[in-house]
Amino acid sequence: MSLALEQRPVTARGEPAPKRIDSIDGLRAVAVAAVMAFHYGTGLGGGFLGVDLFFVISGFVITRLLLTERARTPRPSLGSFWFRRVRRLLPAVLLVVAAVQVWMLLQRPVGLRHTVNAQTLAALTYTSNWYAVLGHVGYWDVTQEQAPLNHLWSLAVEEQFYLVWPLLLFALTTWGTGRIRRPQLLLLAAAAVCYLLAYLLYLPGDPDRAYLGTDTRAGALLLGAAIAFRPGLFSRFCWPAVAVLGWLWCTADIGSAAFYSWQLPLAGLAAAALIDAVAHGERFRKALSCRPLLWLGHRSYGLYLWHWPVWIYLVVNRPEWSQGAKASMALCMSVLLSAIGYRLVERPVRTSPWRPRVLLPVLAVCCATLALVTTAPVAAPVDARRNGPIVTGPNAP
Repeated sequence: MSLALEQRPVTARGEPAPKRIDSIDGLRAVAVAAVMAFHYGTGLGGGFLGVDLFFVISGFVITRLLLTERARTPRPSLGSFWFRRVRRLLPAVLLVVAAVQVWMLLQRPVGLRHTVNAQTLAALTYTSNWYAVLGHVGYWDVTQEQAPLNHLWSLAVEEQFYLVWPLLLFALTTWGTGRIRRPQLLLLAAAAVCYLLAYLLYLPGDPDRAYLGTDTRAGALLLGAAIAFRPGLFSRFCWPAVAVLGWLWCTADIGSAAFYSWQLPLAGLAAAALIDAVAHGERFRKALSCRPLLWLGHRSYGLYLWHWPVWIYLVVNRPEWSQGAKASMALCMSVLLSAIGYRLVERPVRTSPWRPRVLLPVLAVCCATLALVTTAPVAAPVDARRNGPIVTGPNAP
């Protein structure tokens, strides 16, 4: 296959008709459910691999969108693409970060404020993954009570990919035409390099660099890009992919050498095969397009953003509750908050007629305000049950 793009249906204006794949939204619901099940301790030991399913979906969807743009015009606007990403992703992040900061200001739980302030700045700059790697706050070293924004590392990986990938893609489709006849093979090779790098950088007892690095996790995004270039590349392996994902989601161990040597790339390949089959065939399409999954899939971004801070809030404030009670309440609260955020923030901003010169300054002011909040003086901490000030110095019992 050359870099020439396949013909697509066109609108009356001569532009490729956009086509949303409902079953992909269903897969988003499945992915966020796996991550929540893992974080809430409900027995899905490898549910964190739902993040890799998200990565492959994002690589596929974004590359498909960029290829459509490239087919429509020889000089697509990268500024417009990046603005749409900001409009789609940043408002919901600002809402969640603001909610966490309000919690910090009102309750001042012990030990959280300084870490949350640093995590807030990392979240606003989409560098959460590198903050965890380089900021001496290891992703797996901090306790749950210290990390209400730790999960934003995956959004940082995606945003960094979105910043670089359009440039590489348009260079590939501009100067590679006629020279690179099978771009999907080039992408598969690049993904293999990323997975190899993860294995080489893995350190027993300290997997942060291997697990959180943009360079080590871009492999899943590139696999998604490969199936956007070559529909049907992996679809024949759909059923084995389902079995492999189910097995890995139940058994994968994030701290083992086996995870970085073969389980992580296998999970990415299985996710790519499933997405390829769902996007370009009929298998699972009806099941994944059912209304409950579509409803959750449309709100999966908000669900992912809210589920972890809500869980930390309950861990801090309701330590006497059982694991099951906290998980049930966290699930209900996360669904409710994501639905409210989707209705009042995400969808209105996404569909608003605001142009970049209006919306970008508004978002910049919001970011600056949150950044200023992180520099506010930290008052004496109080405990999560509001029993008064707690001595935290070296002479504390």
